[in-house]
Amino acid sequence: MGCTCIPYTRVPKSSALLTDYLYHFDRVSHFYSGAPFEPASHQSVAGKIAISDDSRRQLASVLTRQNQSFGSGEPTFENIRLLGEPGTVAVVTGQQVGLLTGPVFTLYKALTAVRMARSLNDQGTRAVPVFWLATEDHDLEEVAQAAVFDDEYNLVALRDAGVRPAERSSVGVVQLSAAFIPTLEKLESLLPAGDPRARLMIDLRECYVPGATWGQAFGRFMAKLFSRWGVILLDPLDVEIHKLAKPVYEHALTHAQDLRRRLLERWAELVRSGHHAQVHVTDDSTLLFLTREGSRLPIHQRNGQYLVDDADSISLAELRATAEQNPLDLSPNVLLRPVVQDSLLPTVAYVAGPSELAYFGQAQVLYKAMDRPMPVILPRAAFTLVDRRVHRLMEKYQVTIEDVWQGRDHLSRKIAAAGFSEGGAQGWSERFDQSESELAVLFERLRREIEALDSTLVDSLQHAEEKMKYQMEKLRGKISRAALQKSELLARHEESLLRFLAPHKDLQEREVSGVYFLGRAGYQLLDRLLEQTRTNTSDHQILVY
Repeated sequence: MGCTCIPYTRVPKSSALLTDYLYHFDRVSHFYSGAPFEPASHQSVAGKIAISDDSRRQLASVLTRQNQSFGSGEPTFENIRLLGEPGTVAVVTGQQVGLLTGPVFTLYKALTAVRMARSLNDQGTRAVPVFWLATEDHDLEEVAQAAVFDDEYNLVALRDAGVRPAERSSVGVVQLSAAFIPTLEKLESLLPAGDPRARLMIDLRECYVPGATWGQAFGRFMAKLFSRWGVILLDPLDVEIHKLAKPVYEHALTHAQDLRRRLLERWAELVRSGHHAQVHVTDDSTLLFLTREGSRLPIHQRNGQYLVDDADSISLAELRATAEQNPLDLSPNVLLRPVVQDSLLPTVAYVAGPSELAYFGQAQVLYKAMDRPMPVILPRAAFTLVDRRVHRLMEKYQVTIEDVWQGRDHLSRKIAAAGFSEGGAQGWSERFDQSESELAVLFERLRREIEALDSTLVDSLQHAEEKMKYQMEKLRGKISRAALQKSELLARHEESLLRFLAPHKDLQEREVSGVYFLGRAGYQLLDRLLEQTRTNTSDHQILVY
């Protein structure tokens, strides 16, 4: 296997906040707790963590019960035992419980947490990896499908609408329907026969059983993948977890106006600094949802009055009674969720994707308001995986992943130049290059002569040169497209590269499910990815498997 790194400054759709966080941390340090790749940052946070011994023991009891239900192995239970002891810290990550693990970056997040925990242990800080199952989220459409490739690298969607108790119920309680059985059969048909597919399908059929909730199925499969590295799974959709988090909910309710003011001020700060705020905060936002008749509804506050789903009035006393008597009925929004998480766990570092990185830039003000240390935010590992067939095409046409990211027109020129050179029509691309060089020499000579004659004409010459360069580039593109149209093989190869490396014009890791790669390369791919995961830097990696 080969692996190369590309800085995020050259990766499509990388925000200014992400690239500054990675490469110019001083520009965004005000919004976070410490530089992500400096050991001193982690040591500083570790020194501020204050989780009582009793809270640790209670949490360890809940985690033992949950991980037993997921079928976790002994390494996980050993880490739960360690987490219950004073001085142990956690490296946490998490993701919505998407169908079949959702996008492959879910796997990258878990592996990064494993690697970071190992690194801290090597430095003398006892650390364990924890994966937070985001079962409370209610956006079912976002996670109700997974995508894999067919033999021609077309994306094929695998779906299950599930059995939902209510219109806006948390995804963690949605049950798999009987219709999911043919969905698994479809996945199997799209993967090549062999040991990787056989093992994957056995595990999926054990985990994704009709009637199981999405939270249960996701947790069981993640345990099969990551328990050997001691990853602890935490499902927040648990009465005991909510009881432990009650002080955070109480603070969010009684200080809703102050927290909202802080968030709005942070929004303005981020925008003034040339960055963006990921989560929209309105003048009546609170940080909580209330579950009624199975549906998860936002709580608003106007003129000191609380409203459920922007309609029904509810008193603070009623909300407090709910927290006491029906703990599961209150749940945090995306900004409060990290604070809840880190009130339960001794979190020294959180492994985040680009969007979560932005969430934490906003959520920092909540940590300060509640007098809690915010963890160091560690960017997750990121990969584009390249199979042997695609790798051969890249070598054949001398193209890189960045050529693909630049889009169809750019890739067409590269493929046509290499392909038609092999086909006997050699030299046309080189002649274009030569002609452009000759034009540059000609215009430079004209520039010197015109400056001596009348310097006011230089701008006109510059304009003429730019127009000619534009027309030459346009002609080059037309010739490339014409060449591809005349060659069905070249056009098919171009399409394969675009589909596999930039599906839907996005990064592969965001569009393709991890089960696709596990079903082709086997679970040993996880070992290779873990080996390539870094905690002292964060670039996008291209891995040939």
